[in-house]
Amino acid sequence: MKPFILLAFCCSFFSSGATPLPFEFLDCDDPDVFTAVDTALKKYNEDRANGNQFALYMVMEAKRTAGPDTQFYVKYRIQETTCAIEENKLWQDCDYKVPAEATTGECTAGIHIDDAEKTSNVSQECKIFPATPKITLTEAACLGCFHPISSDSSEVSKILKQAIQNFNRHSDEPVLFKLVEIKEAKRQVVAGWNYIIKYEIEETNCSKDQFQDLTPECKITSRGRIGKCDAKAYENLHSQIVDIASQCKLPGEATLNPATRTGCTKTIPNDSPELKELLKVSMEKYNSESNDDFYYKGGEIEAATVQVVAGQNYHLTFAVRKTNCSKKEFEKFTEDCEATSDSVPLPCEAQIHVIPWENKIFPQVNCSKERSMSVFLRRPPGFTPFRSLITVDQPDEISCSDNNEEARQSPDKEMRKDGGQEPEDRPESPLPRCPGKPWKQTMDLPAPSSFSREFTNEDLLPSAVENINSATENSTPPQNEEKDLDLSDALP
Repeated sequence: MKPFILLAFCCSFFSSGATPLPFEFLDCDDPDVFTAVDTALKKYNEDRANGNQFALYMVMEAKRTAGPDTQFYVKYRIQETTCAIEENKLWQDCDYKVPAEATTGECTAGIHIDDAEKTSNVSQECKIFPATPKITLTEAACLGCFHPISSDSSEVSKILKQAIQNFNRHSDEPVLFKLVEIKEAKRQVVAGWNYIIKYEIEETNCSKDQFQDLTPECKITSRGRIGKCDAKAYENLHSQIVDIASQCKLPGEATLNPATRTGCTKTIPNDSPELKELLKVSMEKYNSESNDDFYYKGGEIEAATVQVVAGQNYHLTFAVRKTNCSKKEFEKFTEDCEATSDSVPLPCEAQIHVIPWENKIFPQVNCSKERSMSVFLRRPPGFTPFRSLITVDQPDEISCSDNNEEARQSPDKEMRKDGGQEPEDRPESPLPRCPGKPWKQTMDLPAPSSFSREFTNEDLLPSAVENINSATENSTPPQNEEKDLDLSDALP
């Protein structure tokens, strides 16, 4: 008889044919919600024959009917505890297992609570997930990272010679400077090699009015100033140094950069001769990848920039229009193809990498109505998955930002006050707050002894060291020395 009554209740509770009562959403941390979840979770633990109990981790969603009979609908997450089913403990008195060993679950429950009769009925479904497997940490050589190299190598000498020449030619100093010490030299394998070199230069007795470059006659003076410098360079696969950027800082002065420096993006005129060929190559690329039945023709270039790296990186902004030439009738686009009168201009952007010494051009074109330009990541020769995406791009460069970049990126505080900054005292949202707070914090596994880590104040507490020394676990302090523990008691 009891199974029949329970079945009839469930059918009436979830029947789609009955008129559903309106629900009101509740805060997931509401005490009434906790009472309902407590009822459902106790029922779930009672129905399990063996294993460990589950405890509440977090309530994800909660609502109840607005009628006289209170019915709750809740979604909540649970986590396995250290308490066995046979112990008959309350789940609130149990501790979570460590995440690497704990089984977790997600439950959806309908709870009917009759306060007058002090009875409840629960209908719920729980999906249980196995414990997260332990991850074994291993160390391996970073094939795409910077590694120290000898400062006596010919590549380092060649880079520093050119970097110091650039500094002496373009700095505002009246005298020449020469190398006195190499502090550090590192190299990174990419599609070629990246170099980072830290070095020092010192003032000599050679004036720029008398000497165009350093000679054996240039000697370091006793009162010569010493500048601290950084250089970054890129060497291609043909052992050519094609990109050098350096900066030096002298005592009491700001960082000095050579006036001309590679690696910086600069704007070029829209009618530059080289852009005509780049636009043609870009349109060939777009037409070959487009799914349209007709060819498109490029219009005037709206903006263009170039950056000197291992070659040149061009960025073009332009518009294209559909022509009267069908791909079925013509094998390729010709100059005789004209844009149709009803074609709407389509905004486009192109990234073009040019390697002049290899006569290679790598265009990437994106055309969209929203004029959104996706980021193009080009995988150069020698790319491996061991390198991060940061090293996949072009060689590292010293920032070309000016003094106003920070002001452009972060608006002025006064402007924010007038420009819609949110007030500190905001009214709370009328919507229920969900998910709720975790019932209690999870405990992580202690770090293996082979892994070095920094110790914190918590490591000195008894709860953190109770499993370290088994000999001290069973020891009991003398009865006449009872007192409150403090962190200072653990200090030597």
